[in-house]
Amino acid sequence: MAMEHGAPQIPSKLRVMIKFESTGWFNTTAEEKSEVVLPKLNDVIASWKNNGSELIGTIDRDILTAGHAGSEGWHACLLYDVPDLQTVTNMTHSFRANGLDKYFRLEAILGRPFFLLES
Repeated sequence: MAMEHGAPQIPSKLRVMIKFESTGWFNTTAEEKSEVVLPKLNDVIASWKNNGSELIGTIDRDILTAGHAGSEGWHACLLYDVPDLQTVTNMTHSFRANGLDKYFRLEAILGRPFFLLES
């Protein structure tokens, strides 16, 4: 028996999965990582707390992987509830604006809570 339902409704907060991949990170010195990259990364991530986004959870694949992301294309995922599409765009752009796109790649995937589990 098929379950019928109408078109998905866009929630008041978007559920966003951000795939996070280290790229140029592997080509930096320990000094550059600690003095340049990590402070910028921490500042950007901290700024997201002030844009109306709520961090739901994270996952890091490093338990069974090391090195480049490979075919999966990501090292970690960050799951947020975000107020609107412009905020998502601002979040990804903040990596460009701070030069972090030299070291990391982000990709945002938009959706909503899975209606069968979160209603």
